[in-house]
Order: sequence, then C-alpha cells, then structure tokens
Amino acid sequence: MPTHETTDASDRQILFDALRAALDRRFRIDTRSLAAIRIALAGILLVDLLHRAPYIELFYTDSGVYPVAAYEVAYSQFAGVSLHALSGALWYQQLLFFLAGCVAVAFLLGYRTRLVGVVSLLLLVSLQARNAAVLNGGDRLFRVLFAVALVTPLGERWSIDALRRGSAGASVRSFGTAALLVQPVVVFVSNAILKHRGETWYAGEAIELAMANDAMTILLGNVLVDYPTVLAVLTYGWIVLLAGSPLFLLVSVGRFRTAAVFAYGSAFVGMALTMTVGLFPLALTASVLPFLPASFWDGLQHRVPEAWRDRRPDATVLGPLGRPPLERRALASLRTRNGESSVSVFLACCRSLSTALGLLVLVWILLFSAATVGGYDVPEEVDYEHLDQQRWSLYAPDPGEAYNWYVPVAHLPNGSTVHATEGGKPDFDRPPDAAAEYETFRHRKFMQAVRRDSDDELGVTATSYSEWVCREATETQGTSIERITIYRLYQPIPTNGTDGWEEPSKVTMIEYDCSIG
Repeated sequence: MPTHETTDASDRQILFDALRAALDRRFRIDTRSLAAIRIALAGILLVDLLHRAPYIELFYTDSGVYPVAAYEVAYSQFAGVSLHALSGALWYQQLLFFLAGCVAVAFLLGYRTRLVGVVSLLLLVSLQARNAAVLNGGDRLFRVLFAVALVTPLGERWSIDALRRGSAGASVRSFGTAALLVQPVVVFVSNAILKHRGETWYAGEAIELAMANDAMTILLGNVLVDYPTVLAVLTYGWIVLLAGSPLFLLVSVGRFRTAAVFAYGSAFVGMALTMTVGLFPLALTASVLPFLPASFWDGLQHRVPEAWRDRRPDATVLGPLGRPPLERRALASLRTRNGESSVSVFLACCRSLSTALGLLVLVWILLFSAATVGGYDVPEEVDYEHLDQQRWSLYAPDPGEAYNWYVPVAHLPNGSTVHATEGGKPDFDRPPDAAAEYETFRHRKFMQAVRRDSDDELGVTATSYSEWVCREATETQGTSIERITIYRLYQPIPTNGTDGWEEPSKVTMIEYDCSIG
C-alpha cells in the first residue's frame, strides 16, 4: 500500500514531467525555422552591403567624410576592432565588401554554416565599427541577433551541410534556442517599459507624433499622417504587441503562435512602409521566424509543388557532393587511430562547450536587459561596454518633437554664396518632403553625429565633414573656396494638426575656414 510520502513524490514527479513537457514544447525550435532565420540573416547581410555599396567612398575611405584618422580618435568603443580601418583606399574597401558578400552567400546556402557565420559576423562588426556615426539601433539589433543565432545549429536543415552529412534533425532544444527565442521578447518588453516612462505612447498619441516627423516618414506614412484615429489605434496595437510579447510568443503554441508571428510580421512590414528606420523592420522580422512551429511548415509543405517539398536526405546518400565533410572524415580518422572512446569524449566535450556557450548567451541577454530597464549597474566583473548591447529604446520614451535638415553654404571669393555640394542658390525653406533631403537614413544619422560633434567646439567628426564639404565645393565651383558655413534648420512638429507648422529656425552649426584644411 503506497505511503503518503510515496504519493507526494509521485505527484511531484508528475508535475515536474508536465512542466518539462511544457517548456520543451515552447523552447524547442523546428530546424526549418532555424533554416529560415539563417536565410533571412544572410539576406539582410546582402541587402545591407548593397545599400551601403554606392557610398563606400563617402563613408569608408580617406577621400570621404570619415577618413581612417577620424575613426582612430572618435569612437573608443570600436577602436582597434575594424579590419576596414586598416586602409582608407577605395579598392581595399571594395575588396572587403566583395568578400563579405561571398561569405554571406555561403552562409545563405548553409555551407560550413557556423564557420562562415562567424566570419560574416566578424566582417559585419568590422564594417559597423569603421564608421559608427552612420549606425542606428537597427544595426545593433541585427548584430546582436546574428551573434545569438550562431549558438544554434543554423545549418541543420535546407543546407549544403545537411546534404554533406546525409541527415537532418527535425527539431532542437537547448540553452541556445532558448536565448534565440528570448532575445526578441526582451527587445519588445524592454521597449514597452521604456515607452511607459513617456507621456504619448500609452495616451495613444505617439505614432501620430512620429508620423509628423517628415524627415523620418516615407511612402504609406505620408498618407496615414492625415488619419489621426487610425494612428491612435495603431499606437495602442503596437503597445499591446510589445507588452504582450511573452504571452503571444513564448507562452503560445501551435496555431496561436503562428498567428502571433504573422501579426508581428505585419507590424514590421508596416514599419518598413511608413518610416525610414534602417534595418529595424528586417531584423525584427527575422527575430520572430524561430517561433514558427512545425505545424506551420507541415501545412506549408502540402501547398508547395511536389518537386520543392522537403525530403530529409538518406544517411547513406550524400547527393552530388559525393564526399563527407572534412570534420566527419577527421572523426573517422580519429576513430581509426585512437578508438571509439576518444571520439566519444571529444564529442561530449564539444556538446558541453556548446551548452555552456548557449547558457552564457541566455544569461547575458537577461542580465543586461534587466539592468537597462531597471536602472541598475551590472556586476563590475562584466561591466564592459562591448557587452552592454541590450538597450532597446526605439522612439522611447517618446518620439521627437522636431526634426532637422542641413544646408552647407560655400562663400566664394567674389562675395557670393552657393550651396556647397549641389551648386545654385541655398534654399532655407521647409522642404515638401524632409526625408528626401537625405539620400539614405545613414546620411541622416551621420549628420546627427556631426551636429553632436559641433555643439561646443568642432570635434574630429565635424572637422572631417567640414573638410570634405570644402573639397566638394571646390570641385563643384571650379574655384577656391574661402570658407563654408553649415546651417541647421530646426522644424518643430505641430501639435494641432498640419495647419500648425511654424517657420523653421536657422542655426549656424559650423563655420569653417577651408584654407586650414
């Protein structure tokens, strides 16, 4: 007859098993979802490179606005970590861009996935470090998401690696997968907490204010700005998605989780169509792909042509590649020389290291995000600026209440003035589309860095930019330029509709004698 203690132990075991099954169901990732995020990350890498490529000379060479000399003194956080800063020559930057593109394609195809993934991450960090003045939070989010994803087996499915192995796992659960699922939720929840400290988000006014920022608003945003009721609904909807992300993404399973992924994806598409915020929409979309459950992929598979359907390769058929991968051949050689036990010990050590790395990444995410939103300092032993990357304050606590654009003016020897880089008469009127004043969001971010660097006295970023403007003005006008003046036009955003626009304020931001440069 069972005793009371035996019954309690049995109940605890049942509860433990139920909890373990529930956690397994929520933190186990289908390998097709891992393949999807690998393909998405590689695609973002290629898009980022293509987006930067037309401005390689401007932002990454010594003839542009940010020479290597400026890099070496301006941003101590990134000092010494950029391969791109080894030379300011255009051909060198083009070579690194080409190399990064080739490695990204290999990552997309899943060839030596972890190795090329690490190389891609290093090249990405190097590129971002070369000119931190053109980065926004989306670049940091992409960098962090990429690093977290690399602790999971991204090449397990839909990859050349899987073909070479001749096998593919169906799903995986580890500390690494937990970190990958927790990362976007941390982004959403911390951003919701920071927004709560403001006055406009939980009042339903924030997106209307954000859309009125003409320097950021594009495409559909220029239409929605005239519909304040719709924008209020969108504001509350976005807050619900942010604050409710633990429930919608982590707690949910099956069809509800699939629906949640598509709801978040739709919001990110809307972000891309309304605001020029860089890689944010792409990185956020990639971040929720691991939440897609097996039922989604199984249902999708039945709707694709027969020839496209995923068939797990037989372990004895390696396909057109013929030979096993190098690491398998190395293990086979090790077995031949030292026996099965040595191989088992080696593989066990690798699995332990992988588990430990996944746990460290998970702790890093939770520790630094909690410290950020809680206002606490992390332990001194890990208080290192390269680790402090979990700050997610997009439009928090409130959107800005004004926007800026800049007009560089060249003073000619005859006493006249012209637009320094475009020629013609300088125009100080509010443009019909302030976003069009910047070729890309990176140009806008760089000018923000120049403005910050010229508040008291000219720093290296503002000086480098001023010297570039002098050179551009000289080339444009075909004559020597005595000096330049860079004006900042400041436009307050009206709070009483489109009829409340004030005249922009013109502020002299930089006065620079071109003969000095």
